[in-house]
Amino acid sequence: MKFLFFPMQAHGHVNPMLPLIQELVSRGDEVIVYVTREFEAAVRNAGASPRLLDDALAVPSTVSVLPGAGGAPSMMQMMPVLLGIMRKSLREAPRVVERARTEQADCIVYDPMSVWGRAAAAKLQLPAAIFQTSFALSHSPTIQQEMRKGMKGVPPPRALLAIGRLLLTSEVMHWRHGMPRMSLGSAFTSVEDLNIIPVPRKYQPDAESFDERFLFVGPSVLSRNDRGDFPLEQLDGKPVLLISLGTTPINQQPGFYKACFEAFRDTRWQVVMACGKGLDPATLGPAPSNILVRQRVPQLEVLERARVFLTHGGMNSTMEGLWHGVPLAVFPQFGDQPFNAARVSGLGLGATLSAQDALNPKALREAIERLDTDPSYRSRLSEFQREFREAGGHRRAADALQQYATTRRGPRQKAA
Repeated sequence: MKFLFFPMQAHGHVNPMLPLIQELVSRGDEVIVYVTREFEAAVRNAGASPRLLDDALAVPSTVSVLPGAGGAPSMMQMMPVLLGIMRKSLREAPRVVERARTEQADCIVYDPMSVWGRAAAAKLQLPAAIFQTSFALSHSPTIQQEMRKGMKGVPPPRALLAIGRLLLTSEVMHWRHGMPRMSLGSAFTSVEDLNIIPVPRKYQPDAESFDERFLFVGPSVLSRNDRGDFPLEQLDGKPVLLISLGTTPINQQPGFYKACFEAFRDTRWQVVMACGKGLDPATLGPAPSNILVRQRVPQLEVLERARVFLTHGGMNSTMEGLWHGVPLAVFPQFGDQPFNAARVSGLGLGATLSAQDALNPKALREAIERLDTDPSYRSRLSEFQREFREAGGHRRAADALQQYATTRRGPRQKAA
């Protein structure tokens, strides 16, 4: 069979799909993935064939376009950038759909935040499945209520202008090309007859509300072969603390990294810190001798050696940390990260850090020590790891996807 994959162009959205893509290829299926050049090598390494998109559709790695971006950008600052990408995606969607039409595929798999993927699913009338890279949202009152809380208040003028432009472009593309209309909420609540959710059912809020269309397969953690020249041997025999705020522009927080310098300078910890490619490590000043600072690190390989993971709480990082049985100190920023922080804390798998604690070296050090020395965290993590193994991961997802594509050939019927 031939599958078309349409991820959103960000590491946290492409990476979770790669094990499933690799599994399908290993079974003899042909997989085509629509990505920007940044992800071309990763797609080829998974055995699939990339189809290159305009680089303007990628989530930017820096926030220099935003005024006053001296620390982490707020959601309101990020909104015009993200909505601008969605607007570009709407304009590009007709060309992508026509290109996808020539592939003669059997099934489409799309990230609901991938505008061109959703358009291809609607226009080509092929069996279509969703790969949701975070929580399932459509039937979760808990998450929807929290999202409404986070969006209270009037957005700033730049955000309002971006919203207006997006909705206008959506209408134009609908009337000119028959593209599905876009709304601010539809990117999060779209539902197909098969929805693959890469988290364990036990981790999903309101899990009982989701019917058989939702397949909770848990994460699939496979090496990304991204070690490069990172000195993993330097970690041997030492208690390792991994610090990373992910790959999006929220990782540009020099004040936080400097607080980490002070918190762990000359301690027992071997710290591995990823500051993101948008921030030059030299701007942080000389690093303590026990802290390795890189723009990017081989996260999976470091987690295999880590005792604690200080993370922003993105779903990809959260799942990878829990998969390896590492207690999490979650310093959430925006999006699904506060939900992850609350879920991790509620399940006793780690702790949530407030901004005040994360920027206070003494409080930060005490939180990390508590996670490492309290045996109850590792005990609960050990129990929870069984949930990951039993969920089935990429193999269960591939089984379901192949069966779905086989039984749904012909005009597809969208889920209500």
